[in-house]
Amino acid sequence: MDIKIPHKYLLFKYNQSKQSVKLILTGNKISDIKTSIKGIKIPVGNEILLMKLTKEKSFKPNATGLAKLIAGPIKINFKLFEVSDTNILVPKYEAILNKKGTHDTDKRNSQFLFVTPNYLKDNNGTITQTDLKLIGLLALQYKLEKRPLAHKTIEQINKFK
Repeated sequence: MDIKIPHKYLLFKYNQSKQSVKLILTGNKISDIKTSIKGIKIPVGNEILLMKLTKEKSFKPNATGLAKLIAGPIKINFKLFEVSDTNILVPKYEAILNKKGTHDTDKRNSQFLFVTPNYLKDNNGTITQTDLKLIGLLALQYKLEKRPLAHKTIEQINKFK
């Protein structure tokens, strides 16, 4: 099956009071997102999610062991931002502290998700927009699985539909 990713980068706006997400921008390069976001006003009560979809070159469909447990042909990474009072995007940190007692920049991006071959087969080789919105909402609310050896597959969103 040929896997196609129509947009590599997706930018979502999260309204905390309404508990809803809205797709703002899409692009195939991060530079496209950076140039397109200029001039867009984002109210202070909102958060921003940058979602990156990448093909996993090392994925093998017949893998065994850990590779089969937590892998897939497409990986979704998340970067969370909040809007400051001066309308600047600032990285948002999880409430996890490192050994030094400070917020670790690597910890804020600990959420990721794999899209499995079964999901792609059921959806004609693509990821639906409604599922992307739901994934974005769950990532912003820190409801995706974060334990190191737990399943990090797209099937976990089914319990939230």
